[in-house]
Amino acid sequence: MSGVQALRALRKASAKGEAINLYSSDGDVTDSIKEASQVSFGNHSETKYDLDLQTNFYNEDKPQDLRSVVFCWLYEKHTDQEYKAKANELGFVPFSIVCKFDLLTWLKGSIDSCQFVKEEKSSNKSVDTIKDIKSEPETRKHKLDDPQLQRISAFERESIDHNAALRGSKNIDFSYLISDAKKFMRELKRAKTAPKKSQNSNSSKKQPIIIVSPATTALLALSNIKQFLENGEYTVPVTSNRPQSGVVILNHPSDKLIPQGQKIMVVDNTDLFTNPDYWNRVIAIFTTGQTWQFSKYKYNKAELLFQKYQGFYVGYQGESTPSQIKDWNVREIKVNKGDQRFKDKVIVKDLWLDLEKILISKGYGK
Repeated sequence: MSGVQALRALRKASAKGEAINLYSSDGDVTDSIKEASQVSFGNHSETKYDLDLQTNFYNEDKPQDLRSVVFCWLYEKHTDQEYKAKANELGFVPFSIVCKFDLLTWLKGSIDSCQFVKEEKSSNKSVDTIKDIKSEPETRKHKLDDPQLQRISAFERESIDHNAALRGSKNIDFSYLISDAKKFMRELKRAKTAPKKSQNSNSSKKQPIIIVSPATTALLALSNIKQFLENGEYTVPVTSNRPQSGVVILNHPSDKLIPQGQKIMVVDNTDLFTNPDYWNRVIAIFTTGQTWQFSKYKYNKAELLFQKYQGFYVGYQGESTPSQIKDWNVREIKVNKGDQRFKDKVIVKDLWLDLEKILISKGYGK
């Protein structure tokens, strides 16, 4: 059985909340993913899959084996730090935070497709074989056995039509037309492929990222950013409501953006930014003005960081703003306390106008 079938079986069992059973090389049930050699999903214990099968799930553009995928699912309810520590302990390469979140969401059945699960492509292609059949005109004359016919044929003259007569005996070199035709074909091919390259470039774009501060004093955090930016209603952040995955997905339908730009990932931890590409996808950074937030960022000096990325500061209306915020390239957003929530929608609308401009400048526009 293939790793593709095994991944489908795992998703089917995971979406239904069915059990995953590990087996050692002796066929005994075991709890150790490291020592196990086979796995079965749900009530189909008679169907076992080799844990070393290569699946069509990719992490950092590399296909992953079934063992790593099952291990990731078994640690679904653990924090990213616990998952990463256990993976290092057992000798597994941990999935990136983005891959892990997308995989777990897909395995639960919450989404229909995972951007890191590549579909099988049929390699059976029909090839039409064309045989060139060349026929050469027969130029030889039949030998004439009759002496009378031989005498008559000696006076024969080859007749020509007017086209042959006008062609003349001088050969004309038309090679310049061949070179012109080749040049024209190259230009035509480039013109046809140019739009396709643009389309492929859009389809390969990955989700943009917003970074928020993990500080407990931050007014905008993972626990309340979805309510604020999607529904236009500010609520005080609650630490216990922070998702264990450390990721929130914002949905922002817009006629100005391609589909990839309408789903934005929000994180407050950059420890698992294992690829420089993550920083290329960052469109905004929310800060409280505390510089320790930037210690593990690509640029840890605030003055340089906010030259590369747009910064935002969320504070209460009527309260003073930290003095350092005014020295950085950071836009201030003031929310009201108490019952004046009707102003939130106006604030959020203006914020999305800024974010859409950034998304379009980074290639997410239509």
